[in-house]
Amino acid sequence: MSTPTPLNTIFSWFEEGDMPTEYQFKQTFSSFRHLDDKIKMSDVTGLNEAFTNHQEDQNAHHSVLAKLNASNLTSANVEEWKEKLKIHLAATVDGDQETGNVYTKEQIQEILNVFHIKDDEMLADIAKINAMLISNDVNLDELQKIVDYIKENRQQIELLKETGLGNSSDDKINLVGSYSNWGAVSYQNKFNDLVYDKIKKIEDAANSEKIRHEEKVRGDSRIKHDLNTLSFVIDAYDTVTMFTVPLKVKRIDTNTIDVLFDSLPPNMIQLTIKKI
Repeated sequence: MSTPTPLNTIFSWFEEGDMPTEYQFKQTFSSFRHLDDKIKMSDVTGLNEAFTNHQEDQNAHHSVLAKLNASNLTSANVEEWKEKLKIHLAATVDGDQETGNVYTKEQIQEILNVFHIKDDEMLADIAKINAMLISNDVNLDELQKIVDYIKENRQQIELLKETGLGNSSDDKINLVGSYSNWGAVSYQNKFNDLVYDKIKKIEDAANSEKIRHEEKVRGDSRIKHDLNTLSFVIDAYDTVTMFTVPLKVKRIDTNTIDVLFDSLPPNMIQLTIKKI
């Protein structure tokens, strides 16, 4: 573009009564930029300087500015935004890529399922206890007699404490109640012998009938099952997932075993040992 003609000169060519020449027309139109002419950066005053300053400005680029879709934010950036916006304690739900800090419906249902299982086990145990309490089992009747005796002879039991300190002898402590169905017994020492024999019979009868042992563990454990055998089968399952869990078993003696896991189980493990 040629050097433009000043506007006051152009205006003087087109005053009333003037007849502009071809040269004046060319100079007039050449003094203005046509739409087809591209504007060079060098033709815009200060543009080159502004562009250079923008390139050198470290705070004017994507490395320090967040995109609208936040795609250029790092994990650290996200945490800083949360801190500034005071939402770092907000609850979040599990997503496809991240774990939230509140339970989903599915997770809550799994927890409730575990509770239901525990409730069922507790109800079953209560039913067993109730059945035992209302039964006519001879062994339980014998135990009840022992309990009744303790209640009736509280003072005599206090005397037994002195016996343990060497102040008295239980062969001189009289029984308060009458136990004619136990034979001719009137002193504490004889009664103690009878009680011991009865309890021993009850324990022997219980042990002889024991064929299974159940226990919950969280990892490698030593189990005292009192089955009096080296021949048994053992079942182990995760109480949450309900999957069978593999384990190794080492027999210590006829009543004790060690259970070993390949890795620490994430949940409580139910063990059932059955004598064969």
